Amino acid sequence: MKFSTVVFAGVLFCLSWTLSVWAAPLRTDSAPSLLKTPSEACETCHKAIHGQWRQSAHGKSGSPSTLYQALRRTDGACDACHFPAAREKEIFENDGAIPCVFCHTLESYRHEGKEIGLAAYRTNERVIQGPNGAWMGAKGAVPPGSGDQEPASNPFFHNANPEVFRTAVACQGCHDPKKKGDPNAFPVACQNCHMPVADGFADHATPAGKVLRMVKRGAMLQVQARPDGKDLDIKVRLTNLLPHPFPNGGPFAMGLLRLTLLDSRGAVLWENVAKNKMDQDPKAVLALTGADELGHPAPPKGLVTEPAGDSRLKVGEARTLVYRLRQPDVALVRAEIIILPLAPDWLEKLPEGKRELPKGLLAARSEVRLVSGEAAAP
Repeated sequence: MKFSTVVFAGVLFCLSWTLSVWAAPLRTDSAPSLLKTPSEACETCHKAIHGQWRQSAHGKSGSPSTLYQALRRTDGACDACHFPAAREKEIFENDGAIPCVFCHTLESYRHEGKEIGLAAYRTNERVIQGPNGAWMGAKGAVPPGSGDQEPASNPFFHNANPEVFRTAVACQGCHDPKKKGDPNAFPVACQNCHMPVADGFADHATPAGKVLRMVKRGAMLQVQARPDGKDLDIKVRLTNLLPHPFPNGGPFAMGLLRLTLLDSRGAVLWENVAKNKMDQDPKAVLALTGADELGHPAPPKGLVTEPAGDSRLKVGEARTLVYRLRQPDVALVRAEIIILPLAPDWLEKLPEGKRELPKGLLAARSEVRLVSGEAAAP
């Protein structure tokens, strides 16, 4: 045997032995479960991502909100999505509502049963799951979202799992369990809007329906106004631009069309709603609603006993609302879509002293100015 062949064989042996030793932690069950690893362990390498996550609904303190405590089921079923760390309070007491590892251990969807939250997935407690893989080792590299661009060694194996993390599958266990892990359930993946990539990593603040820059992208609003004798004919057109119902998929928030007529001095002559009351103009309300056996508001999933009502804009829907009013002194017609993070009817679920309606967000505005009894040219 040639000397070069012997050397090459020796190198291969050493390399294979080194890799087997290096990779050994991947095959052992002696390492602590990732599902018992607090999020502060992730902050070491992913400072910027951790900071974003801390500001998100997922990363906010694990202490349940007042509304959640008021609606929480006694069997703990709600915790599966809203407070999964409840069973491990000692480990996650200083963590967020949804610790990092509760998403980054999702390996595949089960496609069976009616489980929600982690139970809807097969999880991997030893290997971190994510959209991109990264081999562990001592060689320094700048982790995504490091915040300081300092190289760091990677102590964990990261499995590239785009089938889960680049599609809606990663979100469906909690946010849309009826889809059963179908990556084609929506025209675009949830992450495209709610976790946009910037500076090379996904935004873990997961902006949603309580963030102004997000609600402004949800709908298009157009208004037309034409005098007809002493009457004024108004048409308001609302178009959903989202791949899911507008304003969102939950029962707590609502969209409200506010139509205001003003005179030439800017004084309000008429409004279709006052103080955000839903019953003054029912067709102006965009919401998913349900009621319990007493007729009180209840989430359509879980506590609802009456069929849910759904006046939200469907995917791709363009809806026209028509008004005919006798207001001869109108100079300006203004239409606005207001998003309320909590619909007024839900206030009764809160303890007295905490029944304050959150400030609404202006999602869209459209105006028509009338000149000498006619609509002004755009």
